[in-house]
Amino acid sequence: MSLWQRVVQANKPGPPEHSVPFRVASTGAVVVGIGACWSQGELSPTVAVGAVVATVVGNALSYRSRSRPWPVVKPVLAACAIGGFVWFIATVSHTATPGDISTVEGPLAVLFAWVLCTHAFDVPARRDVTYSLAGSAALMAVAAAQTVDLSLALYVVAWVVFGVWGLVAMWQSMSGTRGVPWMTLGIAGAVVAVLAVALVAVLPAPTVSTSLIFPSSSANSSPVDSPSNLTDGSASLPARAASPDGRTRVGGYLGFAKSLDTGARASLGNQVVMRVRSTVPGYWVGQTYDTWNGQSWSESVPTRGTGVQKLESGSPYYIPLSPDQLAVRSAGTTDVQTFYVAQSGPNLVFHSDNVERVYLQSRALYLTGDGTIVSSASMGAGTIYTVVSAVNTASGDQLRAATSATADAGIGQPGVDSLTPAQLVRYRQVPHAYPRVAALARTITAGIGGPGNPDTYDKIEAIEAWMSHHVKYTTDIPPLAPGADAVTSFLFGSRTGYCEQISTATVVMLRTLGIPARETVGYVPGSYNPITDLWEVQARDAHAWVQVWFPGYGWQNFDPTADVPLANPSPGSVLSRAVGRALAHLPWIPISLVVVAAGGMLEFRRRRLRRPPTWAHQIAADLERAGARTGRARRLDEPLTAYGQRLAAGDGADGPGLTAATRLVERYTYGGVEPSAAQIAAALDFTRRYRSTHRRRRSAPQEPARDTASASSKEAPAASRGR
Repeated sequence: MSLWQRVVQANKPGPPEHSVPFRVASTGAVVVGIGACWSQGELSPTVAVGAVVATVVGNALSYRSRSRPWPVVKPVLAACAIGGFVWFIATVSHTATPGDISTVEGPLAVLFAWVLCTHAFDVPARRDVTYSLAGSAALMAVAAAQTVDLSLALYVVAWVVFGVWGLVAMWQSMSGTRGVPWMTLGIAGAVVAVLAVALVAVLPAPTVSTSLIFPSSSANSSPVDSPSNLTDGSASLPARAASPDGRTRVGGYLGFAKSLDTGARASLGNQVVMRVRSTVPGYWVGQTYDTWNGQSWSESVPTRGTGVQKLESGSPYYIPLSPDQLAVRSAGTTDVQTFYVAQSGPNLVFHSDNVERVYLQSRALYLTGDGTIVSSASMGAGTIYTVVSAVNTASGDQLRAATSATADAGIGQPGVDSLTPAQLVRYRQVPHAYPRVAALARTITAGIGGPGNPDTYDKIEAIEAWMSHHVKYTTDIPPLAPGADAVTSFLFGSRTGYCEQISTATVVMLRTLGIPARETVGYVPGSYNPITDLWEVQARDAHAWVQVWFPGYGWQNFDPTADVPLANPSPGSVLSRAVGRALAHLPWIPISLVVVAAGGMLEFRRRRLRRPPTWAHQIAADLERAGARTGRARRLDEPLTAYGQRLAAGDGADGPGLTAATRLVERYTYGGVEPSAAQIAAALDFTRRYRSTHRRRRSAPQEPARDTASASSKEAPAASRGR
C-alpha cells in the first residue's frame, strides 16, 4: 500500500454517529472550555463569542450531513488549521518572552479554540465527536494554568458534567442500550475522588523557580497624580491620617498612609485583598516608620521628599543598595513573591526584606531610604507584580553572636556591618524622656547581658514574653486623653490594644534600652489555599510589627502578636488541619444521637425484612437455626419432615414435639388442612423453646450443609423439598 493510500485509509470517515446526546455533550464541553479561557483573560470577549458560535453552528451542520459529509469541507478545514498554526508561530515569535510561559498561554488558548471550532464543521463519525470532547481538556488546562482563585471551579464542574455525560452517551451509542450505569458511575466517581484527594495529600510543598522572567500586569491601574504619591486605593485620593476630631482624639487609622496613628483602627473585614505566591511565607512589608511623637508614627524621609530615589528604568526595576543593606544581600537567600491584587489598594509595592528586583508595569518607582517602594501608578484590582528579595533571616544564636561581636568592636562605628551614627540616632529617637517606660524595660530585661555583651536578642524575647502575659489583645481600645502619651497610657493604664499599640510600645521600650528599632506595617500571609498554592491575604491580615537592626543581618522581624509560618505547607498538611478543625467544631452529641437513631431504625427494618412471612416459615426457620447450631444443618434435598426426624433422633425428649410440628406444616402445605390457632400457637411455642435450648450448645462437627439463614425464612417450608 502506497503512502497516499495509507493517508486516505487513515482519513476514511467511520460510520456516522447518530447520537444527539453525545454530540450535545461534546459541544457543551468545548463551549465550557472556551468560557473558562475567557474567564481567565486568555481569550478576548470577541474571540470567545466567535468561537462559541462557530462551535455550535459547526456541530449542527455536521449532524445534518453526517451520512454524506461534504467533500469540500476537509480541504478548507486543513487550510484553516495550517493558517492557525502559522499565526501562532508568528505571534509567539514577535510577542513571547524567552522563559516567560505566560506570554505563550494566550496565543495557545486562541490556537486551541480555533482548531476546535473549525473541527466542529467536520464531525460525522464517533471518533470525530470524541476528538472534540477530548480536545476541550486542552482549553481547561490552559485556563487552569492562569487561575489564582477558585472561580474556575464552576467551569470545572460544568466541564466534568458534560464530560461524564458524553462518555455515557458514547457508551450507549456503542452498545446500543438506553440505560445509565449508575452503579458503575458511582463507583468510578468515588474512586476518582479518592485518588484526587490522595494525590493532593501527597504533593510536596510548592517551590517557586528563580530562573523565569516573572509576570506583571497593570490591569485597572492609572497614573497617580497625588502630590504625596501615596494613595489609599484610589488614584485621586492621597493616603492620610484621619481628623483628630474623632472619637479617639488623635485621628483614625485609614490604612497605609504617611503617618500611623495608634488611637483607632478601622474595622477590617474578611474580603481577600490580594493573593501571594512566595518561595517562603513572611512579613510582607508596606511601610516603615522611624519618628514617634507620642501619639503617631511618621517617616523622617517621606515619599517624594528629600533623599527619595526615582527609578525609571522600566520592568524589571533593580533596587539599589541602601546604606544599611550593604552586607545583608550577599548572605541572604532568594525569595520570589508574586502578588495578585484582588481589591484596589494603596500603590505600595509590598515585599519581603532586602528587595533586589521588582517586575511591575509602571512608569516609575519611588524608593525611600528605609526601603519603602511606591509605584507611580495605582494598584487596581487585577494588578500583578513580582518582587525578588534576598531574605536574611537569622537564628537566635546567630543574632546573639552578631550583637556580641559588634559590642566588642564598638557598636555604631560606620561600616557595612553597622548603622551610621545618623541612623543610630534616627532609630533610637524618642520624643521625650520615658522614665517609667525605661524603668519597666530595665526591669523586664534585668539580668540579661552586661558590659561587652548586650544580648539584644534575649532582651527582645523578654519584652515579647512580657507583652504576651500582661497585655489583652482587642481592637476596642479606650479613648486617649488630650495631650497624653499613647505608650505611657497603654503600658500603665488599660494595657488593652492590638498590633499597633503592642508593637509601638515594644519599639519605644527597645529604644529606651539603646536598641535601634522601627515600626513596620504590611501584611502577614493569611490562609494558604492548597488548590491554587497561593496565600490568600484578607483585609484583616493587615498588621504592624517590630523590626530591629542586627549587624550583618540587617532588619529582623519580631512580633509578639502573630506567628508567621517558616515555610510553605504541603497541601496534605493543610487539608488534614482543615479536616481536623472541621471535625473539632462539629456537634458530636447531636450527631451521635442521630447516628444511633438511624442505626436503630435500620436494624428494626432489617429484622422486619428477615421475619418469616407465615407461621409455617417461622417453624422451618426455628428448626434450621437450632440444627445448624448443633452441627446438623438441613441438606438441600432434605424434606422438612425427614429433617425433623433426624433432629428427633438426637434429641429423644423433643422427638414428639418435632414430629408434631413438622407434620402440622406438611398437612398445611400439601394437604391444604388449615390448623387451628391453638395448634399453630403450640407448634410455634415448641420450636421457639427448641431454638432457645440449643442457642448455647457447643457445635458438633458440621455436616455438609448450605446457608439456610436467608432461605428458610422466605422459601416455602415444603415437607418434600427437592421433589
